[in-house]
Amino acid sequence: MKIDIKEPVAILGYGTEGQEALKFLKNQGINDVTVCDEKEKVKIPKDVKSRLGEFAFNDLSGFATIIRSPGVRYDLPSIQLAREAGCHITSMTKLTLELASDRITAITGTNGKTTTTAMCEQILRAHYGNKLIVGGNDRKPILQEALKHPNYPIVIEVSSFQFADLTTSPYIAAVLNITPNHMDWHKNMDEYISAKTNMLRHQKVTDWAVLNANNENSAKLVHSTPAQQFWIGQKRGENWAVWEDGYLKLSFGAQEENILHFDQLTVKTHPDNILFAAAIAKLHYVPPTTIEEQIKLFKGVTDRLEFVRTLNDVHFYNDSSSTSPESALVAIDQFVPSKLILLLGGSSKKADFSFLASEMVRFRVRAYLFGKEGQVIKDALLAAGGENLILDYDQSGDFKKIIQSVFKMAKPEDSIVLSPTCASFDMFKNSKERGKQFKEIVNNL
Repeated sequence: MKIDIKEPVAILGYGTEGQEALKFLKNQGINDVTVCDEKEKVKIPKDVKSRLGEFAFNDLSGFATIIRSPGVRYDLPSIQLAREAGCHITSMTKLTLELASDRITAITGTNGKTTTTAMCEQILRAHYGNKLIVGGNDRKPILQEALKHPNYPIVIEVSSFQFADLTTSPYIAAVLNITPNHMDWHKNMDEYISAKTNMLRHQKVTDWAVLNANNENSAKLVHSTPAQQFWIGQKRGENWAVWEDGYLKLSFGAQEENILHFDQLTVKTHPDNILFAAAIAKLHYVPPTTIEEQIKLFKGVTDRLEFVRTLNDVHFYNDSSSTSPESALVAIDQFVPSKLILLLGGSSKKADFSFLASEMVRFRVRAYLFGKEGQVIKDALLAAGGENLILDYDQSGDFKKIIQSVFKMAKPEDSIVLSPTCASFDMFKNSKERGKQFKEIVNNL
């Protein structure tokens, strides 16, 4: 099967998604392609045209099709001028939805989407076997695989960047939560919520919206979709999943079931993530015994409250994917606060740390600060009365020294958790590299 894409084509951004877009176009027999990237030092295949540097996105009206990577704003003036000139603006996510929206489960949220997606994948693979496609965000785009297997169900993890300009919505849309994030990319909170809303806006009455009744911004999306609702956290309507008396209880079509007890879990994650995974599995008609078994077997994912090692009765956890204050609050919930040290800092996403600071003071959680945003977090802690909780603010940029220092300050049975609440770009290539270095340094202590 081929997708109708008119040439010439421009690919905006040559990261993971841009590279996959080029592979896809070649597989489709499309060769008149130009890769555009604002970075000057990008390795482009020799047989592919390119426009690199500061002006790479200027004057795009000569292209018939533009494939936008998630990190490139959809409302760039040059993109809008190209649209007015008749250019078709699309993306790998948009093409996938246009091809297969009726078999797509899309999972988004400010926090928890990667863990929830991984848990869903484990449950659904136990149900479908290998006849399942999973992708999105840090994974490779799955358009080619969706073309190859036209009957396989698809699960994708998506960000607000990917859905900002879409006109098609998935069969199952799950919105875990919406709290301030990516304020370095979005103009304001309203635009961020609008981008998330776009995932549900074009659903049909036969589709499903899985929403968090305890998160105001997620719950309000019920007014933006005609789809059926499956509620998380509260017993609303006939379809819901809740924790009650320590049990995960689930209702589908008014048929109630007990799935498992909280004490049976082996993973550290927000309880809502487990509810969402169970609800999505139920919408795929997975038997409750399979849901129970796979949730109990789930061990978590890399860089998300990932246990590293215990040394001299001090426990180390890698939560490098924590890039917002809200995600650090999840870490606080998973440990004994008085025995917790958070490694906080990194590059700015223009986050507000005041509530996190007040909660750290409330629960007496200690902090070791580093990176450019370390000063902003320090100021928030001082303003909240947490001066005695700040172990140090290390501005050296030496990650090995930082970890060695915090280890020396730790007491027996403390947990040191790298849960930075910030982006990683001041000291690392990305959050994965930050987590990898953390684990290597900790394992060599």
